[in-house]
Amino acid sequence: MSIEIRLIEEYPEEILKDLMRRNLEQNQIFFNPDSYLNSGDIGHQQTSKKLKIAAYDGDRIVGLSYGASVNKHRFVMQVSLVEKEYRGQGIYTRMLDCILENAYEFDEIDSFHHQFNNVIISKKLRHGFYIIGMETSPAVGPLIKMRYFNNRKLFNIMCFRTGLLEQSELER
Repeated sequence: MSIEIRLIEEYPEEILKDLMRRNLEQNQIFFNPDSYLNSGDIGHQQTSKKLKIAAYDGDRIVGLSYGASVNKHRFVMQVSLVEKEYRGQGIYTRMLDCILENAYEFDEIDSFHHQFNNVIISKKLRHGFYIIGMETSPAVGPLIKMRYFNNRKLFNIMCFRTGLLEQSELER
């Protein structure tokens, strides 16, 4: 079996909904934001870089990952998933590599994970992400906030702020 990872323009709507339902909504207590968010500012427009990645086994989408920039310095990974029968084959890692390769211009790349999603949290830590905080989401509950630093200077400043570097070490 050869899985192909590639950037795509859009996910087919029904396939996306089915993947999300089977791989996110059925695995935990999950409240789909579409079911409780108001319409918001319908005139709001945001121009941002968006990345959508799909993992294909032939014509079948077996994994996906997508995110968008929130400003010119930060990209946020919003959702990643791999079908259960395809997990443990390196597909998530390959999709993560693809996101990082295509979001290199951003100083920081953020991602959020359920506090008990140890498999993905440990993969992100091994990939160079750092735990920077916690939040609570109505959709999934307690989240670990992780950040990847493309900007070494910014990373050093964050290390200084958390006591991991002395001020004299900032310029290294």
